Amino acid sequence: MKRRTFVVSSGIAALAAPAIVRAQPQAAAWPANPLRIMHGYDAGSNPDTIARQISQALSETLNTQIIIEARPGAAERLAATQIARMKPDGSVVYLMTGGQAVVSATDKTLQYDLLRDFDFIGIITRFPFSFTVAPDSRFKTIQAYMDEARKNPGKLTYSTSGVGSTLHMAVELLLKETGITLTHVPYKGGVAAPYNDLVAGRIDMMVVTFTGGQPLMKADKLRALAVTSKDRHPGFPDVPTVSETLVPGFDVVSWLGFTSPAGLPPALRDRFNEALRTVMARPEIKNKLEELGNDTTVSTPAEFRQRVEQDLARWRPLAHVVNQS
Repeated sequence: MKRRTFVVSSGIAALAAPAIVRAQPQAAAWPANPLRIMHGYDAGSNPDTIARQISQALSETLNTQIIIEARPGAAERLAATQIARMKPDGSVVYLMTGGQAVVSATDKTLQYDLLRDFDFIGIITRFPFSFTVAPDSRFKTIQAYMDEARKNPGKLTYSTSGVGSTLHMAVELLLKETGITLTHVPYKGGVAAPYNDLVAGRIDMMVVTFTGGQPLMKADKLRALAVTSKDRHPGFPDVPTVSETLVPGFDVVSWLGFTSPAGLPPALRDRFNEALRTVMARPEIKNKLEELGNDTTVSTPAEFRQRVEQDLARWRPLAHVVNQS
């Protein structure tokens, strides 16, 4: 598996001839230099995009060089397995996704335990998913799509970023509630491959994050049928929610949050959490991330751990779906 490494420079991750962000003399330096932000997905993915958006400001706040490392593979299992074995000395933090709770709830073969092997620092973004179709799709509403699926079990298809992803589980939870059968077509990586197949008519619907799908929606290259959160998305107020149209109370919202290998000194954990609050409150960052479809309220470490425990309990009953795929 190839490793992609990005060194932060001038507010973005430089892809060529990377430069180093130097320590700011007015602040006490973070104990490890460089500080690595690791995540488990490809360059250009949702966690990679968010990491790039905040890394320069975080570097300035912590007064240390920051390197972003993408360790993609196996729905975050590769990254998590490696990070769980690292020293909790402040040299690495892990930008974890809500998908990690799905993996941990459904895979009994993991070499790590989510609640035992990681310390939870703070959730930084929360975001729903969108059920989308090609602009010329015959399905004008999510009801029309599901009505046809009910009449023809298993005939209609939908794509996500992979088996056991939170996007996949959002659909499976909906199918459990409605008794409808769809055929899942998983893809690895970002939006490009499933989008091309969607437009070509090889798949009927694509489930996306707003970070990945919003540019295509705004360019009228994707049409959103429904949002998975209980409230409508502020950027797309005309798109109904699943709760409004199909299953009252339906609410699936994922998250991104910073963790570390278990054993991080509480003083470092709290300092990093405070740095996140400072960075996420900066108007240019807050506005940009909210434009991408994120709620940017930073959680406490205790709130983060509680959310993970709730997610584990929510997804365990769907373990059989992942294991049979």
